[in-house]
Amino acid sequence: MTDMTERKFDIAALTAASALLPLALRAMEQADLPCLLEMIGDLQTVTKDQLQLDEDVLIDLLYASSPWARVLVAEQNGDLIGYTVLVGGLQLSPIDRAMQMHHLYVRPEYRGEGVARALTQAARAVAHHLGCGTLSVGILSTSETAKAAYRAVGFERPSPRAPHYEMALDKMALA
Repeated sequence: MTDMTERKFDIAALTAASALLPLALRAMEQADLPCLLEMIGDLQTVTKDQLQLDEDVLIDLLYASSPWARVLVAEQNGDLIGYTVLVGGLQLSPIDRAMQMHHLYVRPEYRGEGVARALTQAARAVAHHLGCGTLSVGILSTSETAKAAYRAVGFERPSPRAPHYEMALDKMALA
C-alpha cells in the first residue's frame, strides 16, 4: 500500500499560494484517515448522504493500484481544516474526460478564509494534469450557500435545473 504522495504529480507545485497562510494543500496520507472520517461525518449532517464509511472502506477506495478517488486536504499548523474528494468520470473518449469534486468541505471556523478556493484550485490543477476537460460538483437544490460558493470559485450551472455545476478547464489558463 502506498501513500498518495507517491503519485506522479506534486499538488503544491501545481497550485498557486493561498490567501490563508500558512496553508498547505497536499494529497491525503493514510495517517489522515481518522480526521478525514470526522470531517466527512460533519458534512454528512448537511448533505444527508447515507454513507457507510470506515477506515477499511476508505483504504480500499483510495489506495488500490488504480484508486477510485483522490483526496486533497488543506492543512494549517498540522491540523486538517478541509478536504475535497475527486472522482474521475468514466469516458471512453479521452477528449471527454471529466473529474467530479464529490465533496468540498471546510471546517466552520475556517470558512471565508480562502480555503475552499485553494482546494478548488488544487482540484482544477489535478484534473488538468490528468487530462480532464471539465471539473464538476453536484449540488443540493436547497443549499443556496453552497451554490453561491461554487459560483464564486468559477463553477457555472449548465442549465437552471441541472443538479450540478461545471467548470471548463481552459488549457491556457492553467498552464
